Amino acid sequence: MERDKPLAAPRAWPPHAGYLIALLCIVGIAWCAANDTWTRAAWSRPGAYLEPEKADVVHALAMLKAASQGEFPPLGWKHVKHLGAPYNANWNDWPMVEEFQVLFFGALARIFGLFAGLNVAMLLGNLLAAVVMYLVARSVNCRPIWAFVAGLAYGLAPFIFAQSPYHITCEWVWHVPLFVIVWRWVSTEPGLALRSPRWWRACGVSLLTGLLNPYFTNILCQLTLLGGAVQYIRNRSRPALLAALAVIGTAAMAFALMNLDTWTYKLVNGQNEGALVREYKWLEIYGLKIKDLFIPPVTHRGETFANFSKAHRQVAPLLDEGASYQGIIGLVSLLWLVATSIKAMIDRRERDVPIETWWVLWIVLMFTTGGLNAIIGALGFTMFRGGSRYSIVILSITLLWAARRLSALQTAAETARPGPATTVPWMAAAAAACLVILWDQVPRAPTPEETATIVRQIDADREFTEKMEAALPDAAMVFQLPVVEFPESPAPGVPPYDHFRPYLYSKNLRYSYGSMKGRERERWQLALQGLMFEGATLDQQGQRVVFNAANFSRAISELKKLGFSAIYINRNGFPDRAKGLEDVILELGYSKPPIRNATGDLACIVLDKGGDAAGTKNE
Repeated sequence: MERDKPLAAPRAWPPHAGYLIALLCIVGIAWCAANDTWTRAAWSRPGAYLEPEKADVVHALAMLKAASQGEFPPLGWKHVKHLGAPYNANWNDWPMVEEFQVLFFGALARIFGLFAGLNVAMLLGNLLAAVVMYLVARSVNCRPIWAFVAGLAYGLAPFIFAQSPYHITCEWVWHVPLFVIVWRWVSTEPGLALRSPRWWRACGVSLLTGLLNPYFTNILCQLTLLGGAVQYIRNRSRPALLAALAVIGTAAMAFALMNLDTWTYKLVNGQNEGALVREYKWLEIYGLKIKDLFIPPVTHRGETFANFSKAHRQVAPLLDEGASYQGIIGLVSLLWLVATSIKAMIDRRERDVPIETWWVLWIVLMFTTGGLNAIIGALGFTMFRGGSRYSIVILSITLLWAARRLSALQTAAETARPGPATTVPWMAAAAAACLVILWDQVPRAPTPEETATIVRQIDADREFTEKMEAALPDAAMVFQLPVVEFPESPAPGVPPYDHFRPYLYSKNLRYSYGSMKGRERERWQLALQGLMFEGATLDQQGQRVVFNAANFSRAISELKKLGFSAIYINRNGFPDRAKGLEDVILELGYSKPPIRNATGDLACIVLDKGGDAAGTKNE
């Protein structure tokens, strides 16, 4: 008879599993609370839509839709067939580095739906940030409880919430804590050794960073170069400098790889100097400001904090993106680091100044309003206009430093006096820090009125687009007024990406908006709008635009020759809410009632003089 085999011992969980599961659960619940996404219907709406400060979400959603439909190939030329009519929209003149990220977001949109896919992508940004911060903290010898606190503070960073959901590529900052490891390896003796395990890991971080938002590639390279230079100056260590340069070169190669499509398109089709325009003034407006590190968001849960923020925004001449606030725990960490450094300097212990202090100082000197970045911008290089975005790098540095210091202090206390009487107060302090983070950093959920407004706007736009598709032939072309250039070119009364709205819901229609500005091919729209408005005047009461019917008729004839079947009107772009525009079209015999959306800001006029339009769908 076969003897029973002894039972195998249960497999132990990885040492981090419990903390990571708890961290993921808390961050996930906090994110749902901040966005009020407790139901399936809530997941199927975006967290913002037409609010002026976050209206760029429409652009983000348009990119996700294009990616979900296979029109955003990584490393390849991008032509969106439903935009830029009568051609395909050219999306190749803008140096878009985060193509794999957008492609991933597009896959989420294809699986879950456009709005739900965006929400899943946003939640993943918070979850990944928390997990990576925890693991990085553990890798630099932080105790699990303080690594947990750092992970929670970073995963729920005000910066991430403030960038969501309209700056989808800026919100994913989960990789930034990895920079701290690379900078420490590069900056501390003996520096990085070429082809060592650390060097390969640093190059891996650099490669990954080069595929993501270039703002953070920029700061990774800057402080890596400074660290390697310090090693060379102090120790004449040429290999350490070469190793740092190789890390930077890896990021540069990744950046170049992601720009091959843009560069090759320009090589074949010529330069387009008008596509990417960065005015110097934005370096001043969006520069890093030390005081903004202390200004809470207007969505803060504390009424006093929120009111202070509102009052500040009403009087401050220069505002950032509302994303610089470090949170109470982050500010305590920053002030502790500053105090430690000042004390070391006063005591003439310069070598005891934490290296993190020099990193933070460099970021402030470089990216503060009027800093080195502004000087570089004055010389013509204005690419990195949003210096306030580097506030998240400061938060990453100070949280990790504080977690390491607290871990060392707790270990010293428990070594000197072991037992629960010493450990319990430390655990209680960590728990209190977590409660502060949840109260301080998780923004107030949208009010029922705000949510109802978003739902009403989305339903109105969806119904409006369905009516257009029912009235027009498949693949019909729609000319959009007022003409708005793409990207970053608002028209009076119309945000820069508002013309994307019908595209989000459309199946077959093609729209004139959405091809990148600056090339000769796209200039016809402005010329045609100029013809429409030639000879237009205001009536005697100054309340209605009176168009020249002959000029407008010529413009419509040109549109019909190009194959357009309808004119789409954003009424907010006209001083008389487009009443004069509708009148002149009716005067020319296009008497079919305009299609309107329920919120009253959009209209569509079918270019058909009586009866069914040619090719109009039959019931």
